[in-house]
Amino acid sequence: MPRKALGRGLDALLPEDTAAATVKLLPVESISKNPYQPRHKISDDEIAELVESIKSKGVLQPVLVRESDTGYELVAGERRWLAARKAGLDRIPALVIRVSDREALEIALIENLQRHDLNPVEEAIAYRRLMDEFGLTQQEVAEKVAKDRSTVANRLRLLNLHPNVIEMLASGDITEGHARTLLRVPYDKQSYYARLVVERGLSVRELERLLQSSQKKRKKLEGPFNDVELLVAEKAGLAARIKIGRKGRGKIELKFKNIEQLARIISNLTGEDLASVMEKLKVAAPTSK
Repeated sequence: MPRKALGRGLDALLPEDTAAATVKLLPVESISKNPYQPRHKISDDEIAELVESIKSKGVLQPVLVRESDTGYELVAGERRWLAARKAGLDRIPALVIRVSDREALEIALIENLQRHDLNPVEEAIAYRRLMDEFGLTQQEVAEKVAKDRSTVANRLRLLNLHPNVIEMLASGDITEGHARTLLRVPYDKQSYYARLVVERGLSVRELERLLQSSQKKRKKLEGPFNDVELLVAEKAGLAARIKIGRKGRGKIELKFKNIEQLARIISNLTGEDLASVMEKLKVAAPTSK
């Protein structure tokens, strides 16, 4: 099945009358953000670099906008618009186009995909919006962004992860490879293993080995403590071991590598601020010279 024109890039998405449109200088403050913009975070460094370029050379490429009840709404070019505001420009070159809500999302999505600006979570959310809000199928979404349907499906599966894991993926604390591996883990245990990835700096392969090892250990162990150990481990942020003797006496073991890790355990268990716990530990157990 041939790709639709939408899959060939931004130009194919624009209305036919755009080519004949003239560039207008619009007041920067008359333009509002695109509510369908899939990208949620733009780094300060990225904007600062563009601000310097605009100060020296101006805005070289017009932004795309559409008319709104309050003035104009961005369709594409959010970074240029933000940088123009920071550079102190009163007006910015813009092309005014007529597009629907769905087309506004498609244009913003493809613009970011072409520049590799979206993280996996932002991309997945954009795909989900095209499906939920505009009734597109996975195949139709794939055709619009020129990707295989399996690629779109794999991105969408990331939204099934625990919210804590999704947040860690969006912030870059874990990679998409880690996230896909964690999809195999029961939902209520995903946060625990994601924290282990960050704490120990685990690669995807190391995480896979850890999961395989944990599964083998759970099969070998007998008794009622496995689920309880996982509950303690999730609160503490580290693997836990419970040992109980014949008379009911026992202990909980939480192994830590350094003071920072100990402080995090205590903070997770007590809810006390991490910095406060660190200060108390440094006073109680000063490092030896």
